[in-house]
Amino acid sequence: MRFVTTNDLSLRDLVAMASGSLEATVTDLDFLETLASHGCFMVPPWVLRASPAGRLTRVTRVVYDADGQLDKPRILVATARQLKRSPGRFGGRFGLDNR
Repeated sequence: MRFVTTNDLSLRDLVAMASGSLEATVTDLDFLETLASHGCFMVPPWVLRASPAGRLTRVTRVVYDADGQLDKPRILVATARQLKRSPGRFGGRFGLDNR
């Protein structure tokens, strides 16, 4: 599976950031735009997804880092994994990745 943020960070990059092995950041705008591009938005304590019919479903929980800030890489990784479990519902930023 390939998940790319609107700022071209791959799922592999996000996993590395979440584990602390890659020093990079996800901007607030990139985070929110990436969620929105998949019909998702935050309503703490959840990331929700809106269906075309207007139905809301819980995607993943909102998580925070040790400083109390949103852990954006971990949230995006969890969102990508949950959306992968919903076949046929991926947007243009999801696909196969042979890397």
